[in-house]
Amino acid sequence: MSSRPTDLMIKCMASFIRDGDYVYHGLDSILPALAMVYAARYLKRDFVWHSVGESFMPDPARVAVRPSTGDPSMEPDPVGFFTTIDSFDIAAKGRMDLMFFGAAQVDESGNINLTTIGSYERPKVKLPGGAAAAYLFPLVRKIVVWARHEPRVLVHRVDFVTGSGEERLRRGLPLYLCTNKALIEFTREGPVLRSLLYGFTVDDVLKSASMRIAVPDKVGVISPLSEEELRVISEADRGRLRYEEGYG
Repeated sequence: MSSRPTDLMIKCMASFIRDGDYVYHGLDSILPALAMVYAARYLKRDFVWHSVGESFMPDPARVAVRPSTGDPSMEPDPVGFFTTIDSFDIAAKGRMDLMFFGAAQVDESGNINLTTIGSYERPKVKLPGGAAAAYLFPLVRKIVVWARHEPRVLVHRVDFVTGSGEERLRRGLPLYLCTNKALIEFTREGPVLRSLLYGFTVDDVLKSASMRIAVPDKVGVISPLSEEELRVISEADRGRLRYEEGYG
């Protein structure tokens, strides 16, 4: 059994993949790639796999994560290759069902920041940037963000809006956040706690966030992974790169 937060996050993220979904992941996305492996091999989900590495429908049993998820060798034996530009067209046509986004900051409106900490003109930290986040964020049918559960990450208002959660909520599009403590859903009324990762409490979630999070009467728990679940993930990550992400 594994109750390490990193593994629980992968399980959390995989739970959003449904049969028939078109699923896409971008750069620096080890956890999403492993969630897709878990969904395909353990949950037996039948979905379309596409990534920034441009592999289209690789063999999930042969996926082996690399330090760069833009490495085409990470997702071998695809049926073909789609360029990143193709993925933009697919999203614009409303055919991209799910995408995973990392974030340096997430706020109460579901906005994400991948651009700068501090002002844009005089940043304290210059972040890598959002690539196509601003374009894709309002288009993908369902988005799952992953981030650290810390006060400086889960904030009242992001320093810079790289991807607009506000626009998604206006359009009625689903938006979720998987952290290393909880699963949170963004609604027009604000963030709502939906599940705890095993081993954490509601107080753990609320005290380690600067954003206000509503707690409903019923909150689920994401249970520890069985030996079989962990085996499926570990076979795709023999170098244990997922634990270098710093989630625990």
